[in-house]
Amino acid sequence: MFVEKELENLNKYLVESLSDDKNHISDDIGEYLTAKSKRIRPTLVFLFAKALGLEIDEKIYHLACSVELVHNSTLVHDDILDNADTRRGKVSLNYKLGNNLSVLAGDILLAIALKELIKCGSLEAIDIFAHSIYLMCKGEVNQNFTIGKLPTMEEYIKKSEYKTGELFKAPLTSLAIITNKAPKEKMYSFARNFGIAFQIKDDILNVLKTDDTKPKMSDVHNGIYTAPVIYLNEDKQVENLSEQEIIDSLNADKKYTNKTAALIEEYATRAIADIDFIEDNQYKQEIIRITENLYKAGINE
Repeated sequence: MFVEKELENLNKYLVESLSDDKNHISDDIGEYLTAKSKRIRPTLVFLFAKALGLEIDEKIYHLACSVELVHNSTLVHDDILDNADTRRGKVSLNYKLGNNLSVLAGDILLAIALKELIKCGSLEAIDIFAHSIYLMCKGEVNQNFTIGKLPTMEEYIKKSEYKTGELFKAPLTSLAIITNKAPKEKMYSFARNFGIAFQIKDDILNVLKTDDTKPKMSDVHNGIYTAPVIYLNEDKQVENLSEQEIIDSLNADKKYTNKTAALIEEYATRAIADIDFIEDNQYKQEIIRITENLYKAGINE
């Protein structure tokens, strides 16, 4: 693990960020925040910093802490919207505390994230995070108003960019600004393409297999139509099909998931091309490996 030490240190920053203001649900929030997770966003922050030859200083830790706090804030609110009872293999906060307190828990995490971001010393970074959070919310609102409606591929990609890409854009673009060691346009473009590929990967796994956090075909059941269903519509009028007919069609022909896998590869390949400005080193190679794994690992298991 190239950034194992940094991720261990990040946990200390996360715990410390909660310690300033104890309240009745602090322990529940802290347990939620420090539960085992992939931490892909801070991982990329640390890997890019090292690939650029930087020391991981206080500002970079506060940046990584900020994005992880924002991410967890969105997960708390997502679980409320989805009426989820588990998260990361444990009882979700909304199931444990109820929706009212969970809304406040998510808001607390967001407020602490902004306090951490201020420590990075960049108004531009704060503006970037604020805009990304706005677009993430916009993406969720748009999805809510299009339940049961088939989007165009362009609309689906834009929704993926808003829902997921924004929270990769914010920290990586901010890293370029805070350190002045990378072109922010390139970092922005990498994050956009990586985030879109990341979301499409999540969507295809929802079709292909069951995991601990999301039952198979839950998107179809909830009237959320993603890339495999959009490709299915090229052969069949999806809006005229029942939920079961859509599921049966996707299970019967791998063509639709294969085309989706190719779409992931397209955006992942674009992301890799975006970091051509970084000289080759082990950290850049790890970024490339993580990006390639979006389409090489776990697609057709």
